Amino acid sequence: MKVTYIRHARSKLFILAVLILIAVVMGLLHISDSVAQNAAALSSAKLPIYCTDNENREIALTINCAWGADDIEEILDTLDYYKIKASFFVLGTWAEKNPKELKMIYDRGHEIGNHSYSHKLPSKSSKTQLAEEIDKCNDAVEKVIGVKPQLYRAPSGDITETVLDLARERGMYNIKWSVDSIDWKDTMTYDNILNRVIGRTESGSILLFHNDTKHTAKVLPEVIETLLKQDYKFIKVSELIYTDDFYIDNNGVQRKK
Repeated sequence: MKVTYIRHARSKLFILAVLILIAVVMGLLHISDSVAQNAAALSSAKLPIYCTDNENREIALTINCAWGADDIEEILDTLDYYKIKASFFVLGTWAEKNPKELKMIYDRGHEIGNHSYSHKLPSKSSKTQLAEEIDKCNDAVEKVIGVKPQLYRAPSGDITETVLDLARERGMYNIKWSVDSIDWKDTMTYDNILNRVIGRTESGSILLFHNDTKHTAKVLPEVIETLLKQDYKFIKVSELIYTDDFYIDNNGVQRKK
């Protein structure tokens, strides 16, 4: 009886030790996860949004406007035909030169983002110059449509801590992209652009195009139609991103906490 009791007691102690070990491991994992999330949250303050962790096959089509405006109406007609909305990132100088087209974009239900005033590269500009680039673009856009942009995209995707901070101080979200059509390059053909975009798009992607290029206005219908057939849904950037309670991982993916 005594031996049986001792064995029973040892068995209880062993089970208790295992339970304590499991609790300690779980606690450490929880702490590790919290530390990782906090570190990610801190690092995210210095990153733009490339894409999101969206799993609903929602994507955002973005178009940078920096040069001419002759193809704007054609692009808008395509978007109207497929009943989708896009996000246009415009230079302040473009807004001043093309107020009619800017208002047309906004009046047709698309959103306007800030792409700086004159495309000065953040890495080659002072803090004062960068603040002026953001503010002058916001003012130029607001003068035409009555609304200040809430989205900011750095010229050429040239990101610095200073420009990210300046945009954030103005309540703006820093937007980059995960799918680059490279449609502005003369060496890119219609098929190059189409295949590049279709092959890289996934749920949560932000697609980058430019107006006033050789192929963009012509290739957009096939890009859109192909992606729609793959069950993708086009929404504005402001609808795709999280506006609070999020972090951005080291790959630029915006994730919900």
